Amino acid sequence: MVSECFGARSISKQVCSDSQETKWELALKQQQKEAHSLCHHAIHKLIPMAGAYQQSMLEAVSQASSIYAPDEAEAICHAGNKVLDEISNHISAILYNARKTREANRKANKMEDSHMKAVIYHNSVLPYIETLRFHIDSLNAIIA
Repeated sequence: MVSECFGARSISKQVCSDSQETKWELALKQQQKEAHSLCHHAIHKLIPMAGAYQQSMLEAVSQASSIYAPDEAEAICHAGNKVLDEISNHISAILYNARKTREANRKANKMEDSHMKAVIYHNSVLPYIETLRFHIDSLNAIIA
């Protein structure tokens, strides 16, 4: 009877361990998909939209001097240049954090143990994703 209890206990620990490992793997895969889609959306959709918006802003700012009075044109140019700088900064930050996210993701994927992979992913990939989200949201707010 005692050996049955110990045997059952070791089996339940193994089942619990397998169950926990499966949860880590599922959570990790979900986070990896999210990171991939976030980077893909930012690089292939948002940045081209921001570039087009930036181009139209440049044209509007350059034409301001011919349409408005000198004081108004200067104010418009100053405000436009400020927005253009913000857009450029967000684009640079998005590209940097997307690259760092991919690099950290590759390092995490080299780990065999799913728990260690999840920990490394949480500590090294998620901070870049959060920063990436901030810049994506900020850029969306400007160009939307």
